[in-house]
Order: sequence, then C-alpha cells, then structure tokens
Amino acid sequence: MSNSLVSTSNSPKVYSLTSNKFSHFRTLHNFKQVAEINNVDDLQYYCSWAKENKSSIYILGNGSNTLFVRKNIKSLILKNKLPKYINPLSTTRLEVSSSVLIVEVLKYCYQNSLNSFYYLASVPATIGGALAMNAGRGKQYECTIYDFIEKITYFEDGYIKTLQNNQILRSYRQTIFTGKHSKLILSAVFKFEKINFDENPLTTRQTWAKEHQDNTAPNCGTVFKFANSKILESLKGVSIGKAMFSTKTSNWILNKSQSPYFIIFLINLAKILHLISFQKIAVELITID
Repeated sequence: MSNSLVSTSNSPKVYSLTSNKFSHFRTLHNFKQVAEINNVDDLQYYCSWAKENKSSIYILGNGSNTLFVRKNIKSLILKNKLPKYINPLSTTRLEVSSSVLIVEVLKYCYQNSLNSFYYLASVPATIGGALAMNAGRGKQYECTIYDFIEKITYFEDGYIKTLQNNQILRSYRQTIFTGKHSKLILSAVFKFEKINFDENPLTTRQTWAKEHQDNTAPNCGTVFKFANSKILESLKGVSIGKAMFSTKTSNWILNKSQSPYFIIFLINLAKILHLISFQKIAVELITID
C-alpha cells in the first residue's frame, strides 16, 4: 500500500493510494484521489476541490456493490468516516448515522423487539450505502429498507437538507443518492413496530445466506438488477481468468483476480446473450472509473 499527499497540511488531505480494500470484489487499483469525510465541512471542501480539478465524486460506504473498472481510478473517492451513532428517539424510532453498518442496526432492533429489515442481515453495507441503492429483499417481494424510513438528512451544495420518505425519488435499486454525485447522506430516522420473536431473525437470515449465497470467494452479491433467469442459469460455472459465475448462486460473480477485467468480461458476456435473445438486462453494481 502506498500513499502520497497532494494537498497542503492546512487543509483536508487528498492522497493517492494503491489498495484492494475499497470493493468486496477485492480487485487491486491505483486510486489517484482519495479522501475521508469526517464532517460536512470536509465534504464542502472536497466538492470545491473536485470542481477545481474537474474530478467526479464517488462517496464510498463499505464497497459491497462497487466495481472499479480500471486499473487507475481517477474519480475522487470519498470515504464515509462520519461518527457512528444509533440514537433512540422513542421506543420505536431511531436516528442512525450513515456510517453505521446494517447489521449493527439489526442487532439493536432484535435486542429491543423491533421488526426491521432482517432480510439484509447478510449484506455487508453501511446504512448510507443501503439507502443510496434502495436495498431490499428482491423485486418479487416488493420490500426495501425504505419501508422503515421516516426521513433522511443529507448534505448538498453547502446545505444540510431533509427529505421525508414520500419526497425521496426512487425505483428498484435506484435513488437520488445512487452513483457518482456530491450528495452525502448524514443520517436517517427509522420507525419500527414492536414484535415478539419466536427465533433470532439475524441467525435465520445468516443460515439462509449460507445455504443460498456463494461466499467462497470475493464478490459483491447480486450483479444484475433484472435479467432473464434462464440465461443467468445457463451462465453458472462460466469462467474467464480468475473470475466466474457461481455454480451455486445465480446472478453472482466470484473473483480471485486483482484485475477487474475478467469480471467486466463476464458482465459483457451476459449482456451480449441478452441482446441476441432480445431480453432486457441491467447492472446493479455501481461502476466507477
């Protein structure tokens, strides 16, 4: 791992970094511009810096659905290092910072007998990342993390803004916070209902994940938002280099390579098969260059 500062000591630091820790695919990249957001002043500075340097911004949570597509990444990668907190507002309402991991919120909910998005217990994402991508159980179930959202507070263009649930534009795996932009989710207020448990829902979900999800190699989970199930089934076990479509889990790519190009090849192969079959397909992963 190598670092080199490219800013003055009197301002927040923008530095270069070589790492495989920013994506759960564990691909190795030279990140030309990396910085950490510890408060809104940091983000304000980096937005100005990015504008001056003509750089696009990507706010990184835990990298659980991020695919870096080049060896050298030129986007300004901003790591969410906001203070973590889970603040009870009442017995059924919580204010949670965006840097908190999903599983931390679920543990709190279970310990306090609250219904919650336990179907996300196997997702290694932050609350900010889950809200940005409208994380959910699956399209056929029509349930997402937003079923429990009251409001979201975020920072944009020098202002702290709040949107109520019904004001947040979103679709399947897509929100106004998805992808490359300068909107930083600061926190969210959740509203849950009391519930009595017959069993631990986190353990139940983790058991389900072990049975149905393939975590034998680095992966970012579901690859496509939607695709033809028969085509995806036919791709199981197809490999190129050290990347392959899982033989166990459909719509799932395993990677053992430092390079992203084998992953990209497999994604493009699936796209081509859909194109020649006149089927629709869309990538769920966030691609960053």
